[in-house]
Amino acid sequence: MVNILEKRGKTLDKKILGKQLKQIRISRGMSQEKLSELVYLSPRQMSIIETGNSYPSLDTFVRIAEVLEFDINEFFNIRIKEKDELRMCIVELIKATDTKHLNLIKDIIDAVEKNWR
Repeated sequence: MVNILEKRGKTLDKKILGKQLKQIRISRGMSQEKLSELVYLSPRQMSIIETGNSYPSLDTFVRIAEVLEFDINEFFNIRIKEKDELRMCIVELIKATDTKHLNLIKDIIDAVEKNWR
């Protein structure tokens, strides 16, 4: 199981996580009490997370992200490659291919998939 709090091979420190969540909350103009209410935590539990004494559960973290409207990938600085160069190259080749050759390509892909199963 992958730990969502792992950042490039290093565990994200609870204090840093809590500080970042607190900064986002404050930048949204929301009180700790209001956030805790919206994510179904007690104010004490929210304080424990923000002070870095505990990690939030994955479910709680997702609810916090939804309420504070931040992207989880950006929070953890995860960069997802939007363009896979090989796929884009293949797509461009397919666009320039006539119907006869497209049928041949489809047959080849079907045969490869059949052999992988």
